[in-house]
Amino acid sequence: MKLTAGGRRLAAAALVQSLGIGLFMASSMAYFTRQVDLSANQVASGLALAGVVALGISLLGGVLADRYGARRVLAAVYLGRGVCCAAYVFVTDFWQFMVVTLCAVACDRAGPPVLQALVAVAVPERQERTRLLAVVNVVRNCGLGVGAMAAGVALASDTQGAYRVTLFAIGLAFLGGAVLVLRVPEPAEPTAEAPTEATGQLPVRKRVLPDARYLTLTGLNFLLFFFDTMLLIAMPVWILEHTDAPRATVSVLFALNTVLVVVLQIPVSKLATSQRRTTRMLTWTGAVLAVSSLCFAASGSAGGGPAVAWLAAAVVTLSLAEVIANSAVWDLSIALAPEEQRGRYLSVFNLSVAGQRVLGPVMVTGLLLGSGALGWVVAAAVLVAAGGAAERVARAAGERMRGGVPVDA
Repeated sequence: MKLTAGGRRLAAAALVQSLGIGLFMASSMAYFTRQVDLSANQVASGLALAGVVALGISLLGGVLADRYGARRVLAAVYLGRGVCCAAYVFVTDFWQFMVVTLCAVACDRAGPPVLQALVAVAVPERQERTRLLAVVNVVRNCGLGVGAMAAGVALASDTQGAYRVTLFAIGLAFLGGAVLVLRVPEPAEPTAEAPTEATGQLPVRKRVLPDARYLTLTGLNFLLFFFDTMLLIAMPVWILEHTDAPRATVSVLFALNTVLVVVLQIPVSKLATSQRRTTRMLTWTGAVLAVSSLCFAASGSAGGGPAVAWLAAAVVTLSLAEVIANSAVWDLSIALAPEEQRGRYLSVFNLSVAGQRVLGPVMVTGLLLGSGALGWVVAAAVLVAAGGAAERVARAAGERMRGGVPVDA
């Protein structure tokens, strides 16, 4: 796929900052527990609390993007994350850790919707911006892997100096991402005219929250984004506690998911060619996730090789659902948001993703896994219903916009 100059800079920025994230993810726990003398429980509880508080704070990113421009705000977000990583060098107790972590997580949560808002402005053509976001996702996954491997140097050394150099390197990676973002062209968007009285809608500038259909789609996406929690939480716990599969299966299946997302994301994004087809992809997401859930359920009653085969099928279908869902929601969340409040709309929509990462682990451990195979069957039914409902809501929202503010062609 040929990218514009702005698209290449956004992809490069994603690569640079994902290298930093990979470094941080792989080395931070060791640094906090071995060098700062925090307990693992303190680190985990601090991250969880910061994630909950940051849900509300992250909405400011979209509001600021609408007022000052997505390019400036995204650069500021990257810069803020870099400053936070450097600040960890000076953390000596739990409360200092909490303050820095809250700022870091708030920047992390604010980033994705602001990035989408910038892509929407920098790449006016609808299909091309979805493919650009697919490229960014692939590049990000590659960067995370390389960064995680590079963190092995600090982990092997296990000295305060090595960890501090790593944290400063992470800060520089985010600074590089901010510089690249500032070089992305951000042409002024045309001002949309106020809806006519025939539409029966308030002017979008007067709305505090997105319209009801957009909010409903956000809630349904909370369920469809369950693939993330299924992979990160449910899959390893299910394998270790409910199947006879070897423990090494967990790492192999994580690697399989990474490879499949990298290979499939860009080709699948090309399927989002029209409003009707893109909304249909939401139903596909629910259906494929349901198949994955049933494969997980089957693996619990199988032994040895058959259990591994069912688990592999579950992760293959889960990965396919992930790339389908990504392509659909990237397109629809932008297309169904009025230009004047695009940043705010996207920030609200991103709450479905952030909320799943906060509440998903509780749902998995408290409801799904505790019910055994039956839990997976119930999850499959819920996901099929969520996918079908999301398609109907997105289609209705698109038809309503065509009657008032046009959906991007």
